[in-house]
Amino acid sequence: MKKSPLIFSVIIVILLLFYVSCTSVVMQSETAVLMSFGKPVKIITEPGIYLKLPYPFHRMEKFDRRLLILQPRPSEFLTADKKNLIMENAICYRITDPVLFMKTVRDKKGLEIRLTDLLSSHTGLLLGHIELSDLVNINPKKIKFEQMNGELTALMKTDAKNMGVEVKQVFIKRIMFPDENRYAVFERMRAERKRIATKYIAEGEEKAQKIKAEANMTSRIIIAEAKNKAAVIKGQAEAEAMKIYGEAYQKNQPFYSFIRSLESYEKMFNKKTVIILDEESPVLDTFFSGAKNNEK
Repeated sequence: MKKSPLIFSVIIVILLLFYVSCTSVVMQSETAVLMSFGKPVKIITEPGIYLKLPYPFHRMEKFDRRLLILQPRPSEFLTADKKNLIMENAICYRITDPVLFMKTVRDKKGLEIRLTDLLSSHTGLLLGHIELSDLVNINPKKIKFEQMNGELTALMKTDAKNMGVEVKQVFIKRIMFPDENRYAVFERMRAERKRIATKYIAEGEEKAQKIKAEANMTSRIIIAEAKNKAAVIKGQAEAEAMKIYGEAYQKNQPFYSFIRSLESYEKMFNKKTVIILDEESPVLDTFFSGAKNNEK
């Protein structure tokens, strides 16, 4: 009876050793390669618990099959117009052929070194044909970020196939300038904005002058037409007035002459006017003509 616990313990230890050395768990996010004396014998893509011989007969190599992101350290490059800039990139990739991956780069660290070197090389070659104004510009149509991203992605995809890796996308995360070049770049940007502002101001002033000239011409035409209409209306009114005066004169010529004489004298004389007239003066005749008629 005393030997039963010991035997039970030995069995448990044996089972644990068997589980540790003869089984391997493959997760949903992993791809495993069963190695026998350093050679791949089986690729496992489905998750689960798999049996294997203990080391050194069998060894299980596991690789993450999810999309991974590599962010190399920012590097300094030279553009076609000899301007230094610091570029920070990122690579989105996935391990698709684990056997080829082990043969070429061995592990993830080796892959990151290879991808970083290739990305740096391709970026330097592309920037050698691109000027700084193609990357830093106030006009969005002149910026070639998307074009450069596409070319880097195509080049990295071709190179990564030989390492059992699929590159999904290469991203340009950020562009920076060395401290010694930053001031010159900012001054160039200020000068460019000032040039564009001056151009807009000149165009605005030109349009303003054109609008003012058209408005002045239109106003002169309107005023001239108004004066012409006013002159016509005034002439017609004066003609109508003369016609009325003429008709009134024809009806009672003596009375009209008398009224006209009074109006003339009213304009000629005021309260301070002193005149000496002869008794035969037409003025006296006008004033006293009514009295003489009464006497008669």
